[in-house]
This record gives sequence, C-alpha cells and structure tokens, in this order.
Amino acid sequence: MSNPIQSSVNRRTLLIGTGAAAAVATVPMLGRQSVSAQDTPVAGGTLRYGLNVEPRRMNQLNTTWMTDATQHLYSRLVTRDDSGAYVPELASWEISEDGLTWTFTLREGITFHNGDPVTSEAIVWWFNRAKDPDGFYGFKGSYSAIDTVTATDPNTVVITLSHPDGALLFMLYTVYSSIHNPKTYEELGDDGYGIQGVDGTGGFKLQEFTPGDKLVIVRNDAFAWPADLIANKSAPYLDAVEYRYIADASARSAAIEAGDLDIVVAPNLADVERLQQNADLTVITKPMPAARVVNFNCERAPFSDKRVRQAMAHAIQREPIVERLLFGLGVPATSIVPPIFPDIFLEESATYFPYDVERGKALLAEAGLTDSDGDGFVEFNGAVWEPEMIVTTDTELVTLAQVMQAQAAEIGIKVSIVQVDLETVSARTASGEFDLLTGFYLWDGPDTMYEWWFLSTNIGTTNSARISDPAVDALIEQMRNTATIEERYAVVKELQKSIHGDLAPIIPVYHPLDIYVMSNRVRGYNPNAFTLYPRMYDTWLAQ
Repeated sequence: MSNPIQSSVNRRTLLIGTGAAAAVATVPMLGRQSVSAQDTPVAGGTLRYGLNVEPRRMNQLNTTWMTDATQHLYSRLVTRDDSGAYVPELASWEISEDGLTWTFTLREGITFHNGDPVTSEAIVWWFNRAKDPDGFYGFKGSYSAIDTVTATDPNTVVITLSHPDGALLFMLYTVYSSIHNPKTYEELGDDGYGIQGVDGTGGFKLQEFTPGDKLVIVRNDAFAWPADLIANKSAPYLDAVEYRYIADASARSAAIEAGDLDIVVAPNLADVERLQQNADLTVITKPMPAARVVNFNCERAPFSDKRVRQAMAHAIQREPIVERLLFGLGVPATSIVPPIFPDIFLEESATYFPYDVERGKALLAEAGLTDSDGDGFVEFNGAVWEPEMIVTTDTELVTLAQVMQAQAAEIGIKVSIVQVDLETVSARTASGEFDLLTGFYLWDGPDTMYEWWFLSTNIGTTNSARISDPAVDALIEQMRNTATIEERYAVVKELQKSIHGDLAPIIPVYHPLDIYVMSNRVRGYNPNAFTLYPRMYDTWLAQ
C-alpha cells in the first residue's frame, strides 16, 4: 500500500521561504561562497572541527546528549531528505491499512564496523533495550505505542503497535534510534560502549575519544550503502574528522581565523560580521529547530494564578532581546514551535500577548497584586514581592535575565536575579525551588516538546514549569494516539492555543540560528535543516 505518513510528512518543512521568509527577512542568510579552483572531489585529509558542546559517550542507550559524530558513526532504519520526506536508510517499510503493523525490510550487504552482517535480530535487540522500563534510554516514552518487535527472517522486522502513532517515523529517523552491533555492545557494556568503542554501520569509525577534549573518527572503507540523498555512493572522501571541544565562543572565532580549525559551530555572535568579511572563510546560517523560553513555577503563588503569568507575558518585548543578545541573528518567539515548521506553527500565537503595559498592570490588579506604597512595585499578601529568576553565569542567560528584569519592572514586578552553578539550577528545577527559570530545547521535532514539557506526570523531570492541567494532559494523550502526521499536527495547534494563548506557563522568547564558519578549502559541506548534525559523506578538502 502507499505510505500515508511518508507521503504527507514531506510538508514538515524547515524552509526559508513563503511565510517563514517574513519572520527571518532581516536575518543575514549566507551560503557557500563561489569557489571555482577545484570542483572535483578528492579523497584524503583530516577535517578539524570545533564544537561548542562537549561530546558525551556515543551511546544513545546511556546518554541524552551526543554530538555531530553520531551522524557518521551510525545509520538508522529511516532518514530524511532535503525536503523533509522520510526515506529508507537501512531499510524500506510498509504499513498496514490500520496503521498497527509496520514491516521493515533490511537492505542487503550492510555490515557493522567489525564486519558482522546487520540482521533483523540486531534490530529486535535495539528495540528491546530502548523499551526496557529499567533502562536508561531517555526516549523510551516515544516508543510507548510499540507492542511487539519480531524478526520473521534475517532481513525482516515486524513491529506491531497498540495504537496508531503518527510520530513513529520521526523517532526512528533521529540519531537516538541509531543501530548498534549487539555483540560489541554487550562486550563493552553500558559504560564502556560509546567511549572505548563504537560498532555501528556509518561511513566513519571511532578511532579516539577523550571526553572533554578530542574525538576522532576515521573513514570506514567498507561503507557502500549511503541513503539515496547522499551523492557520494562509496566511502567518504575524508580520511578523518577530528572534533575539538572549545567552550568559549570567542576562542572558537579566533581558532577559525587563525587557521587552526576548518569548521567551527556557533562562533561568538559579536564576531559574525567580521567573519563574514574574511575572504578566506565562509559563514553559513540556517534556522535552528530550537527555542529559548522562560518558565514560571506554576505551583508557586502568585505565579500559580495564570493572570500573573499573562501579565508578565504582556510586559515582554522580544525584538530588543533578539537585537541585544543575538545581534539580530534570531527570530522572536511566540510559540515554542519555530515558524520554519509551517505545518505545526500556529500563526495566531503572535497575537496572544502583545506588548501592553497597561493590560499587564490590569491583570496584576485582578489577581490582587497592587502597589500600595507607591514605590512602583506590586505587593503580594501585604508584603514586598520579589520573585527570583535563577540563571547560571552564562553571559547569554544573565543578559536575558537582566533585560526581562527591566521589562517586568514596567508593570510593577520586581524580579531578583540569582546566579548559581549548573548543578544548583538542576537541583532547584527538579525540586521546584524557583520562581522563574530559563529553558531551552534543540530538537527537530517541536511537537514532541509539548509532551515532554507540559505533561503533568513529567513534573520534576522535563516539565520545568510544573504545569498540571487536565485539558492539556487530555490533548497530549490525543496527540499520542493520532494515526497520521496531519492529525497529530492539528492536536499540536490546539495545544498551542491552550499553552501559549491561555495558560502561559512559559514565555517563548526567541528562536536562534545555527551558524557555521568554515575555511574555503572545505567543499561539499551543506548543513541540512532536517538534521541536527550535518552529514560529512559528501565533504572533501581542496588541496
């Protein structure tokens, strides 16, 4: 039968175009410079890559954060092409008419890095480990619809669902569904696998990994099964990719300018204009599937009254924040869904809480918060009210807090900024010991964030705003049980109306941009908006 999810999901688009263009029209979008000296790919060389996030173990079953190398060490059953359509990587698939039976047929001739053939038993092993209720896997809830996984022959896997799940293909595509060799995994164990060794099916193998410092991957010469979207049908051109973690953004900018690296991710935003003028470098920007927000503690009075949250939402001016923090390299946010997802983004969210100081003051008064002593700030329960906003010492977050502090003061809310270390932020978030808290996600499935961030049973874990609303829980359950992407997105739009248009447990502030700076000797490197980690299979170095 035709695949209704595959045929419809290509509209799940991350494009700078039509409606999205208006949202980012003032953002400089630069692509590859025209370099004609050497247009024919050549093999060889080590690409030096500067990371802004410390690599963790390359083991999805035992970490919730990895890095770009994961894209190259592993393959998945499914991937996405440049338009966002789901296409085969390790397997093709068919879906039954009722959406409950998914049959995956593995491609022939695929092997793990150690030479073992990839069989259906390895796929079954993966799902059993991922779904293990006692396991670490952070996304087991995304597989909650899966009832059984069976290997019917060496190349065929049949998955049966307890209910239709329109988001299953998305989860199968992510790097968190990468396929491992069970034999090697069991030999190294949960703690050793992903650091001491990796045994995937990708075009590169793990050679060296020193957490916090260096990660080196080398070409898998046996690789001959790229997805159709990859132009290079044989092993990658590069001999190796050496990843270096550089915590300081200014240091990343300096390293690429000095020629010490070939690519850096997330340079210092204040340096971008200067980097764009460097004839030896190319700057690429693309929409980032991400959102920076501020969480209210919805369990703590008076933020437990939605009128107080709505009042502060009316006080926020996003454009100055984008200009001051991001140097204009971002988009104001009115939903946690970026507008680059046109089939999910709810355009009317831009109208929910416009900047309106008088309306903000009126809402505070309705909630019983008034300024009785004339000092310009409201009191709560007859006493000075000074809600704490906790942040780390990160410059971006401190500046964000300072701007929001000034804007909240316009309606009479006296915000106090408290800087603490990351461990303290995590502990106070989990225990609910805060009033205001910054939040962020980077994930190319913003629909799933509504479950992670707003389901009441996730309070204490991913529901940092500590919102508990039966209607929201019911919508999330409805979303979980949708059979098609269209049905799922319709529910997500209803969630946006409830979350962003009424309850206001968070304030969406901005959507940042992905920014890459590279030497002009790097060719064939084109970050794709449909993957968090750009592919290196077509990348090569000019001599």
